[in-house]
Amino acid sequence: MKPLKFLDSIAYWLLRLTFVGYIVISSIGSFRNFNISDFQLYVTMAFVVFGVLLIIGGLLSNQGLTVISSLGIFIILIYRALTPWPPAFSDNFLMELVFASVALVFASRGN
Repeated sequence: MKPLKFLDSIAYWLLRLTFVGYIVISSIGSFRNFNISDFQLYVTMAFVVFGVLLIIGGLLSNQGLTVISSLGIFIILIYRALTPWPPAFSDNFLMELVFASVALVFASRGN
């Protein structure tokens, strides 16, 4: 059976929107405990900005914004996965790695 190529753009946008939804939902807790001297606040702000840029990059014909924002998200997700050093092999660790893989998909495919 052949793959359903007509669903490609719908699946890609659904993946993009749920990915940004994860970014926003996972970042809400950091904004509640607003401490300007905390480094995690700046990491979270960059995480949300890259997520918004990922959506904007999908709307543009140029793929550069999508690639740059997904690479930024990938770096932040790897940082978040490895922050409790040594990293514990837990569901949170694996979830961060799965979403880092999704970021690499956006970096490799572009729009």
